[in-house]
Amino acid sequence: GLMTTEDIARTRPWGEPSGSSSSYGGNPLAAAATAAALHIIDAEGLVHNARKVGQVLLDELRDLPERFPFVGLVDGRGLMLRIELVRDQQTREPLAKAACQRLFHLLVERGLLCMATSPHLRLQPALTLDADTARTAAGLLREGLATMAAANWWRQP
Repeated sequence: GLMTTEDIARTRPWGEPSGSSSSYGGNPLAAAATAAALHIIDAEGLVHNARKVGQVLLDELRDLPERFPFVGLVDGRGLMLRIELVRDQQTREPLAKAACQRLFHLLVERGLLCMATSPHLRLQPALTLDADTARTAAGLLREGLATMAAANWWRQP
């Protein structure tokens, strides 16, 4: 389903014929899979879990800008969080892509999978994540950032 305002619905490309359709639109198998997934999300309280565990993760990471000069901000909602990586906290100039990619590989080596190949590191774990695993992930992330700070390679262009 799609909900929007009339103004948005009339703009291009959405207002054009087939502008908001897809080849899967109306597919009964896709609709059944969606209904089953929504049932599980509701039955297992995964929205509440995302809110609760996301707050744990956010609380664990909130102090990163004070600890690391290359972290601009930490924010998010539920289990969709981002960490802004910067060359300078004042100007918010983005961290070089090479440094972000190096951090990504460092985190993968430690066992933490996240989107860290750009200056906006994204944490988007499964809705079933528990608080202990979230704290472990935050620790791995802090270790990776500490390694990055100690090596000083975040300053490289």
